[in-house]
Amino acid sequence: MDVALRIGLGIIIATLLIILTMMLDTIFYNNKNRIHLIVIFVLIALIIYALGDIAIDILHF
Repeated sequence: MDVALRIGLGIIIATLLIILTMMLDTIFYNNKNRIHLIVIFVLIALIIYALGDIAIDILHF
């Protein structure tokens, strides 16, 4: 169970780092891409929610 928690947290942290990199590239490259940034935020939030849900399901067994 500890391994599943570490894998889940590692994936979440890696995803957050990728989000940060994408945000900085998008924000400082062109300010007209705000719509794309919002879409990216929504998709990443759904991915993080799904990973957290999977981690909770794994840890309950």
